[in-house]
Amino acid sequence: MKADPIVVLIVLAIMVLFYFAGNYLLAPIIDTLHKEGLIPGTEEEWRFYAGLLKTVPGYAGLALTFLWGVLGDYIGRRKLILLLGLIMGISLVAISFSNTYLYLIGVMTVFGVALMGIGPVVYAFVADVVPSGSRGFGYAIYYASTVFGMVIGLLLGGILLYWRSAYLATGLPVIVFAVLVYVLSSGITIGYADKEMRVGEYSLIGALKEALTPSVLIVMLQIVAWTIPWGMLALFSVEYIMTRWGLSKWLATLVIMIATISIAFGHIIGGIISDKLRNSKGPVGRVYVSMAGIVVGYAAMIAMLTYPYPYGNESLPALLPPALLAAAGMMFTTFAYPNISTVISDCVKPEHRGTVFSIYNILNSLGWATGPMLYGLMVAELMRGGVQETQAMMIAATYITSLWLVSLVAWAFLAKYYPRDYARIRAEVGEE
Repeated sequence: MKADPIVVLIVLAIMVLFYFAGNYLLAPIIDTLHKEGLIPGTEEEWRFYAGLLKTVPGYAGLALTFLWGVLGDYIGRRKLILLLGLIMGISLVAISFSNTYLYLIGVMTVFGVALMGIGPVVYAFVADVVPSGSRGFGYAIYYASTVFGMVIGLLLGGILLYWRSAYLATGLPVIVFAVLVYVLSSGITIGYADKEMRVGEYSLIGALKEALTPSVLIVMLQIVAWTIPWGMLALFSVEYIMTRWGLSKWLATLVIMIATISIAFGHIIGGIISDKLRNSKGPVGRVYVSMAGIVVGYAAMIAMLTYPYPYGNESLPALLPPALLAAAGMMFTTFAYPNISTVISDCVKPEHRGTVFSIYNILNSLGWATGPMLYGLMVAELMRGGVQETQAMMIAATYITSLWLVSLVAWAFLAKYYPRDYARIRAEVGEE
């Protein structure tokens, strides 16, 4: 039976949704884990230990990420998606049995290694499924599923379930859908969607040379600055609102859930608009969409973080303005996300995408893993210097979020190089 690319993309997205739900469960339960004694430390120090639950798995995953990308190019991507999906599902189930900090961080490290390992494989696999002209939307579906995974994780961990049950509820579906992706994607090979491009033999040296393509290199250099704020927001956003605004846990979780849903719309809208502009104005259309989104999103996010909220007021008139700012900040900034992956897939040969995406994913993961630790350290140092806790949180968050301006500058450079590299790679592989 011939594989249906749309069905494969949907099933893949569901699998991604559940393993990202498991990944984001930590944010709404982090204070619970501290109160139950699983996260040690004083009131000044515990956020550092909490940050390590993301930072240690993040750095551990760096050691094998490149290997997974190379294997994806060399032996194919379906088998690795199955293997790493099973590892993630089993790890999430195992987390529900945690009773010590060392066990918790150990199992989360296994999960984190598989989570980062599957990233470059999935990035390359999406390009196998979706052709270049629709790739913004294809990556938007993937990224939107990661966002809805965050919403599900916040909902399960923050409102509906005790945290042990929540990890079980996310781990088991990951196992099921990993198997389904493997079965349903039979026949989808490397370069399957690029029907007019020749797929050559894999070459590690060739892949590394393509990673130095100007457009790819620019994306690589900006990704750490781009993801450090996202790493911070993913772990500490609920706790930020609870502490700085004085809201209850469930209401703070609800605010972040609403803002997070806007990220999914940002992926979809950004992907659709960038595809349309790409098909009418060429590759540079993706650059225009990304830059506009970052400018608007950054301004809104800074306004939310510094908003003079009336502490403890849980009325709708008090909540609505900063909640809308949070939603706008996350939605518009996200316009750039599907285009980042699209730039790489457009400027790299099909047989080398997994390897190049593994380098990208190492830097991407470095930013996500560094964000929580950096925020925790900055808050702790400011408080030791006599700054009030809520003020220290605001200062640290605004400084870290301002790293998005580095990405804005990078996109300005891409306006020059991306169209050239897009045309060159197609000339080299013989697209007509």
